[in-house]
Amino acid sequence: MTTRVRLRRKQVDDIMGGEDAWKNVDATDAPCPKCENPKAFFLQIQIRSADEPMTTFYRCTERTCGHQWREG
Repeated sequence: MTTRVRLRRKQVDDIMGGEDAWKNVDATDAPCPKCENPKAFFLQIQIRSADEPMTTFYRCTERTCGHQWREG
C-alpha cells in the first residue's frame, strides 16, 4: 500500500530585489543577445565572497523585450 503526498513549494524571494532594483540604474552600450538593441541597463551585485569580483547584470532598454542576462 502506498500513498502520495504533494509537497507545497516554498515561496522564493527575489534575490535581485525585484522590479524596484531596476528603478534608478544607469544604461551602457551592451547589445541585447535577444533583440540586438544596442543599449542596456546594468546593475552590479556582490553575489560571492568578498575576494571575488562583482557580477554585472544587464536588462534590455527596449520595453517590448526586457531581456535580462549577466556578464560572463
